[in-house]
Amino acid sequence: METIHRWNNSDSYKYEVVKGHIVSAIESGALLPGDRVPSLRDMSKKSQMSISTVMKAYFELEIEGRLESRPQSGFYVRTHSRGISAPQISTPELKPTRLDSFQFQINVLNAMAVANIVPLGAAVPSPDLLPVAELTRLFRQTVNAHENAYGYEEIQGNRKLRAQIAYHMLEAGISAHLDDVIVTNGGTEALYLTLSTLVGPGDTVAVESPCYFGYLHILETLGINVLEIPTHPETGIKIEALRQAIDSYEIKVCILQPNFNNPFGCLTPDARKNEIAELLSSRNISLIEDDIVGDLSFSGARPHAITACSNKIDSFYISSFSKTLAPGFRIGWIYSRNRRDELLKRKMGVSMNTNRPAQLTLEAYLSAGRYGKHLKNYASQCKKQVGLVTAAVAKYFPENTRLTRPEGGFLLWVVLGEDINTDIFYSKALADGIGIAPGSIFTSQKRYRNCFRLSCTHPYSNKIDRALQRLGELAQESG
Repeated sequence: METIHRWNNSDSYKYEVVKGHIVSAIESGALLPGDRVPSLRDMSKKSQMSISTVMKAYFELEIEGRLESRPQSGFYVRTHSRGISAPQISTPELKPTRLDSFQFQINVLNAMAVANIVPLGAAVPSPDLLPVAELTRLFRQTVNAHENAYGYEEIQGNRKLRAQIAYHMLEAGISAHLDDVIVTNGGTEALYLTLSTLVGPGDTVAVESPCYFGYLHILETLGINVLEIPTHPETGIKIEALRQAIDSYEIKVCILQPNFNNPFGCLTPDARKNEIAELLSSRNISLIEDDIVGDLSFSGARPHAITACSNKIDSFYISSFSKTLAPGFRIGWIYSRNRRDELLKRKMGVSMNTNRPAQLTLEAYLSAGRYGKHLKNYASQCKKQVGLVTAAVAKYFPENTRLTRPEGGFLLWVVLGEDINTDIFYSKALADGIGIAPGSIFTSQKRYRNCFRLSCTHPYSNKIDRALQRLGELAQESG
């Protein structure tokens, strides 16, 4: 926390002044859940008050539930203002399922796009967090500099952009050649091309449970059965359950999002990633790895991909700039060591080309070397916003509420009491101008009816705080 200026203790007890500054720092987001507050000695120097005065303030804040003391370490902002629990491991039925959820998904997605809705449902970053001005300037420069900027690009994508993407993938531990990278119209096309290349109607694909609802829509469109695998809200897919499913059914593909998945936000440990790679390669099962938010680690350490674990696995690595730079550009990519030509053939039949002006702009931005600094700042903002939303849920929601504890990304998974139907809860929230993503759209089974996803992609504001308070009131009323 920054040095505190203009201490004024004329109207209050001295320790209350210290308390007031700590509370203000917490409520403004200057101090986040889990952050260490200044030591007794440092705060004494900054405030020009005695250590005993500062200690009294800290002890009272601990009693009030705002701080917690850790032996031989100091005082920290409590991770939650009360003892809110994490969700339990998911327990889907371990069998293939046919999908039929298209219409409700469409209704939810249309609601997410409404301009005056408080944006707690859509996983779309706020323009306030993106380098919009710089991208706009680069767009104009690149368009003016290229004689055929509005023409078609290579089917595989701009060569210089593919080189930048391959270089960036080194952060995930992947040594890729630019000739094995295909630029796509967002991550959605990347997934569609890959799935339609690998599987057909009646085949079975394994996914985490709950999983990103976009997977389910594509699987439904292609007539593919989905087999949901139990998933831990902090450590990801249960490999024992995945092994059991593989032993029981003919699974051709596994779609995984091991780095801050959607909607749990969980991070699969490296040891488990290695196990997954070994299991899938030994059973000749292809992996589609979605690493769209792997760059947004709260710790600053970029987690490696499963694709980096083994050269034996038939892996299709998918990512996009939609969550980190420019959603509207719709620029994603696929990396495959061995199946590029099959994917290109499929792309020729689906879209042929990807937006050339957007590719030129992103290549210019990446080659300027600014992406790493942007990601660092962006991840820091996401951490702050997740912390503030977490604190608000703990403050406003019923005591039996459960909440995930992501280590990266910008999503939270909320579990309410079992008697609350979040399809109905979603409709009530929408009527109050608040968008959320109900849990039922993240599964092929009739599950997660008391859950919903919160997106923390917009800077915390009074408007968002009031919306979260209203959601808490609705939860209290519904329960």
